Amino acid sequence: MNKLLISLFVLLLTSAAFGQSGSMALSPARFELEMMPGTETTVVLNLDYKAEDAVAKPVRIVATLNDWTISKEGLVEYFPANTRPNSASPWLIYTPGEAAVSPNVPHAIRVTVSVPANAAAGDHLAALIIEQRADTLKFAQNSKQIVVRYRLASVFYIKVGKLTRKGEFGDLIAEAKDGGVTVTPKLRNEGNSVIRPTASISVFDAEGRAVADVPESEILPILANTETAKPTKIEKELVAGKYTVKYRIDFKDGRPPTEGVTDLVINPAPQIANSGNQPKKP
Repeated sequence: MNKLLISLFVLLLTSAAFGQSGSMALSPARFELEMMPGTETTVVLNLDYKAEDAVAKPVRIVATLNDWTISKEGLVEYFPANTRPNSASPWLIYTPGEAAVSPNVPHAIRVTVSVPANAAAGDHLAALIIEQRADTLKFAQNSKQIVVRYRLASVFYIKVGKLTRKGEFGDLIAEAKDGGVTVTPKLRNEGNSVIRPTASISVFDAEGRAVADVPESEILPILANTETAKPTKIEKELVAGKYTVKYRIDFKDGRPPTEGVTDLVINPAPQIANSGNQPKKP
């Protein structure tokens, strides 16, 4: 008998997931709540399970809390509730914690946030994870089965008291590799609340002519009291020579944009030496 069980776990911040019989969506994907110590508020999450099959059965979901952060490399990381220094998980109470969700019928999850009277100023983070429970499996003879389980997340920024935002530009590194240019800025937020900068990149040749660029756009958030060093790849192969790379960033912290500049040298490709030996004629 050939049995194969594969469980796929997908954690989404875009709040959309697609399954074998339809799709699930959790919205909103992010809450940013400015609150004072000793206050309370209630918000509603909407879970929407859409199924193309008219006779699709309800799915059972369970909700849990996690702490979360963004790593230096720009990856979202999750941790058990109440294990991070700035955790807001103990402040959240949600209902229902487990339910059967019928297809094509919106399902509401209420979340009450209670900020302690002694809460420190700044951002406190939590994530509510909605996971589809595994169904009871019945294996068939000589068959393969694939079970797909999804997890969706809505992240919470609980912003308490007086908030500060202060972005700082550290080092700037530019490298030519993999047929393009990789630019890595080292950025830091010395404030107690998240910042969402916008940035652009320009590459100039030795004569000052622009040869490559990345238009201004919003980059990953920089959480309070954290630093990032996330590389950006410019998909353009440059000829050998000396270049100047400029990284312009607006930290959106009430101060003017700032710019980092670094040199980039691309050396000629190594030439294969000719030994001078000619093949002998027969």
